Amino acid sequence: MSKERIEKIKTMKVADLEKERYSLVGQILALRVDIANRKTKGIHKIKLMKRDVARINTTLAMRKETNA
Repeated sequence: MSKERIEKIKTMKVADLEKERYSLVGQILALRVDIANRKTKGIHKIKLMKRDVARINTTLAMRKETNA
């Protein structure tokens, strides 16, 4: 992942982060279905998307911690 993407995640609003997380989880599910049906071979994309979800979750947790 590029540093620009990480910085973008850090500067996004909480509502935007939650939308992005929801979108990524949906994309992961769709990609898993495509892989199971042998429509794609993009297995490496799942790993990248899961890392994005983890970064978003970490950012959201850090923000909740500081606001509490």
